[in-house]
Amino acid sequence: MALKKQILFIRHGQTDWNNEMRYQGQSDVPLNAEGIEQADRVSLRLAASFEADLIVTSPLLRARRTAEIIAARQSSNVLQVREGLKEIAFGEWEGLSVSEVEARFPEEHSQWRKDPSTLVPRSGESFNEVRQRVAEILDEILKRDEERILVIAHGGSIRTALVELLKVSSSLVWRMRLDNCSISSIHAYRSVMMLSFLNDAMHLYVPREIIQQLPLSS
Repeated sequence: MALKKQILFIRHGQTDWNNEMRYQGQSDVPLNAEGIEQADRVSLRLAASFEADLIVTSPLLRARRTAEIIAARQSSNVLQVREGLKEIAFGEWEGLSVSEVEARFPEEHSQWRKDPSTLVPRSGESFNEVRQRVAEILDEILKRDEERILVIAHGGSIRTALVELLKVSSSLVWRMRLDNCSISSIHAYRSVMMLSFLNDAMHLYVPREIIQQLPLSS
C-alpha cells in the first residue's frame, strides 16, 4: 500500500442524452461525435502530464469508450473494469429529461436534488446503495500499491466518490459541477484525503496543438 496517491476522476464524454439533459443512469448510451472528440482531447492532456499506474472504468459504454481512448495514449494501457463505478440507477426517471422529471415528480425531484440520501427515485437505486458500491472500489484502490490512478466514470458515481473520500454531507453532491471529460483530483496521504482540484476542463476549450502544454497539478 502506497503512503501517497493521486487519483484523477474523469467523467465520460458527451452523449446525445447529455445534450438533451436526460437522466441516463444505467442505460447504455454511447458517446456522440463530440464526446469522442472530448475523450481524445482529455487523452492528449493526460498523456503529457499524468502517467497512470492503474486505470479503472465503469463498464457502461460511454465511460468504457472514454477510458479506451485515454488508455491508448498511456503506457499502462490495460483497463480494469469495475461494476461498482456504474452510474446511479434512476428507475422511472431514466430516459426522461430534467424538465419531464420535474413535471411528473416535482416534490420527489426537489427533495432528491437537495440531498439524494433522503429519497430514492421510483424503482431506482438509493444513494446509500451507490455509496456502498463506490466505497468498495475506493477501498480497493487505496489499499493497492499503485500511486497514480485514473478512474473513468459518471457524474453521479464520481460525486459519490468525492463525498465518500472527503467525508462531507451528501447534500453537497449536486453542488459539484462536473463537465463531460473534466478532470478532478484527490491527493491521499495515509488516511488523509485532500481535494486538489475539481472540474478542470481547459483541454476542451483550447486549440488542439496546445493541449499538451497545459499544466496539471501534481
